[in-house]
Amino acid sequence: MKSVLRISFILLLSAALFGCTKTIVVTPVNPLEGTWILTDAAEADAYGWYPIVTGLESGSFSFYGNGTAQYYDGHFNMRGTWTLGTQAGGYYDEYGNYYNGVHQFMEVHLYDSYSNSSIDLYFDNVEFRGNRFAATYFNNGYISRYRFSRY
Repeated sequence: MKSVLRISFILLLSAALFGCTKTIVVTPVNPLEGTWILTDAAEADAYGWYPIVTGLESGSFSFYGNGTAQYYDGHFNMRGTWTLGTQAGGYYDEYGNYYNGVHQFMEVHLYDSYSNSSIDLYFDNVEFRGNRFAATYFNNGYISRYRFSRY
């Protein structure tokens, strides 16, 4: 009788432990969400890369999950929107190599009504690597590259 009780207890315990399932839901986070600073900007032509000053080096960009964005540099507080999407076609990576295929693009539109200042950025290609990302665009024979790091 004791062995029947032990077996029954073990079976009941096994059913209770293994019969329950726990579901863990992982919500993907957009890699752009957060605050970023521009750490490097450069332009390339047929002869190589050259550093450029964009005027955005002294501020920080904040990208929120609802598609809004903010840029603040101590003087200007610009607000607006951002878009990150996927497209197919030709693009240049952060090293100036040309590819043709599916890749991410990014648009940022910010405005400060007090100063009538704005920032409008469009990038043909955006590549995320942990706490940094590089964004490039091609215009009139030049490749422009912006590198950002988390703030």
